[in-house]
Amino acid sequence: MNWKRYTALLLPGLLLAGCYTAPQRPLESVGQRQPAPVSSEPDSAAVVTPAEERGIQITAYEPAPAIPLTPLHSRAVGALLTTALEQERTDDLNGAVGTIERALRIEPRNAHLWYRLAGLRLIQGRHLLAADLANKSLTLAGGDVALKRDSWQLIARARRAAGDVSGANVAERKARMLQ
Repeated sequence: MNWKRYTALLLPGLLLAGCYTAPQRPLESVGQRQPAPVSSEPDSAAVVTPAEERGIQITAYEPAPAIPLTPLHSRAVGALLTTALEQERTDDLNGAVGTIERALRIEPRNAHLWYRLAGLRLIQGRHLLAADLANKSLTLAGGDVALKRDSWQLIARARRAAGDVSGANVAERKARMLQ
């Protein structure tokens, strides 16, 4: 008899829980853009670039992601950058890499830090890693067209040094498209 009472209380609760949906936030509050309206008319003014033919997405005009920083983080990262530049000037590349990595632990979405780390790795001769880090900088650059252009140029240098001439040519073409 006890199980009947238990079932009578449990069954409605389970049914209600199955009907629950979490509240949805609007797209603007999560930092995403609304999808562009789809037009059924063909766009005669659209020109397909060689990059688009290969399915390459270049988004130079996206808004930069909003990253709230406390003044403590900015000062700390600034001090670490100063230390890294001094270490690089005195040819302590391993120390500079460690310092930039420490700054990245404070601000992991700082595209400029990823670019600095990529440049140091390129100087160290770690070409593929440098290209990957510059690509990370590129993805975090948001609307910073100059940083995107510099990142593509660094990717081109890294790929050329690694022996990937065609990849370097593609990266150089993307850098030119952002000028």
